[in-house]
Formats: sequence, structure tokens, C-alpha cells
Amino acid sequence: MLWLRLFNFYQDINMKKGNIKSLLGLILVTLLSAQTVEAQRWFRTSSLEFGLIGGFSHYSGDLTRQTFESKGFKPSAGLITRYTPSDRFTFRLSAQYGQLEGRDDWYETPGEADNRNLSFQSDLWDFTGALEFNIRRMDPRVKSGIFPYVYAGVSVFKYNPKAVFEYDPGSAMAAYLGAPYTELANRDGELVELQPLGTEGQETTEFNDRERYSLTQIAIPIGAGLKFKLNHKWTLGLEYGMRITFTDYIDDVSSTYVDPVRLLSQYGPMSAAVADRSPTLHDEQLDNQRGDPDKNDLYGLFGVTFTYRLYGNRPSCPTF
Repeated sequence: MLWLRLFNFYQDINMKKGNIKSLLGLILVTLLSAQTVEAQRWFRTSSLEFGLIGGFSHYSGDLTRQTFESKGFKPSAGLITRYTPSDRFTFRLSAQYGQLEGRDDWYETPGEADNRNLSFQSDLWDFTGALEFNIRRMDPRVKSGIFPYVYAGVSVFKYNPKAVFEYDPGSAMAAYLGAPYTELANRDGELVELQPLGTEGQETTEFNDRERYSLTQIAIPIGAGLKFKLNHKWTLGLEYGMRITFTDYIDDVSSTYVDPVRLLSQYGPMSAAVADRSPTLHDEQLDNQRGDPDKNDLYGLFGVTFTYRLYGNRPSCPTF
């Protein structure tokens, strides 16, 4: 009968719709399961660490005679975080505080006429983002071991060179400046900031091509170290990184001496007094070299790291 055929046709359509829905549901569940397994595997084999870093900082430039001057080693400390998405590569961020110092009197014999007698000290803030290459693979199945690595990246650092002013009424500068120098008597022993004083004539009429250097700079960090994996959670590390800078003014010393009278008229007597601290003043036209402008300053950070793994880096179950 016609109505019976129509009823059977309607039933066939409903059954086919049900099969299609079931098939789509099965496909969806399979895809979600695969993604969940993959996410679990990624979550367990990648890792995120936070920790501390401490050690020392040092400077190398116009006021040191060797790259690693032990007299200039200063304590440093900071925070570090690492993210390891694979067994070869680790991304890192660090923020460290340290100090830098350089002094001519580490090398000069007191009283010599040709002594420069310059010095500086500075706080240092270093913010670094870098990529570590693990020379030995950081296999998540390995519970402990030693893993050497190298790293490079970009650093932003802040510094502010200062010097202790020593008032000496019998000095060559006191005799040259006369009365203006005596105004500094009550500032004996003061730690003065050097950058605002334009000690090499920065932004004066005669040297308007010398720009005042920025106290925030960019550097290229290059370093190497060892990670000592204690277990799946804790890692101890030793590392050293040199910062290649693009400035020669970390120590406020770079180019030539400037006539103290010019500094006096532009920046006051303190500028002239700290610019040339030698027993015999340098002639601007003759013996006027104050630093080496062809060589930028460097600084380095040695660190001991101790990090805790928040998640991941555990062996994952095999998937098929």
C-alpha cells in the first residue's frame, strides 16, 4: 500500500540520519582524544622553571688593564626563569642587579706626574632574554645529569657612573681654577654623578658633536654554562656571560681632555675637578688623550643558578 511504502521510506531516512550523527560523533571524539594525548605529552615533556641567580659582576674598559680584573669583582643577584620546549633549546629571561668599578690607582704608582688618577663606580641593572642551546640533550627520561650549554640573546642594562670627589687645595686643578675650586671644599668625599657633568665636553659649544651618553643601553650577551639536574624538580647551574656593549662610557672615559675653563663655564667647577684628576694637568692641544674611543666597554656576569621546575620535563607514555 502507498501509505506503508511512505512510512518505510521515512524510517530509512531517520536511520541514515542516526548513522551519520553517530559517525560524526565518533570522528569528533577521536580527534579530541588525539589532541588531549598530544597536549598531555607536550605538557609533560616541556618545562617551566623559576629560580634565583647569584654571583658577581665585573667591568672591562679604559680603567682596567685586563678583561678579568679580580679587584673589580662585585656581588650580584637576581631572578631567572627558563622555558624548555624541546631537549635542545631553552628560552630564558633574567633580571640581575650588580655593581661595576674601575680605578687607575690599581695600577699606577702614587705620585707619578703622568698618572691619570681616574676612577668610577656604578650600580648595574641587567635584563636579558636569550636562547640556550643544550649541547647535551635534555632528555626528560633522565632524572639527573650534567648538561653543558651556550647562550646568546639581547640585554638591556642601566648604569650610572659616579666618582668620589677628593678636595685637595694643593692640587694642580685647584691652582688652575683658583677661587671657583674653593667652592667645592664642603663637598669633599661626595659621590658625584659623572654623566650630568659632561666631563669630556659633551653638548658644549666647542664639542657639540659629542652627545651626552644614555644611561640605558643595549648589549649582546654571549655565555656558556653547566646545568646539574638534581631530580625532576631541582636544577643547579654554573654560568658566565659577557655583555658586548655599544658604548665606551660605562666608565665615563672615552676620548680627550677638555680645557677645564670650558667645563667650568658650562657645567661648573665640579665638572673640571673630576674630569682631570692627574697631578699634572693635561694640555688640551698636546697630551689630551683621556681614553680609547676605538674600544667599547664590556661587562660580565658570573652566576650560580638554582631553579625549581613548576611542571613538565617528565617521561611521557608512548603513544600509538
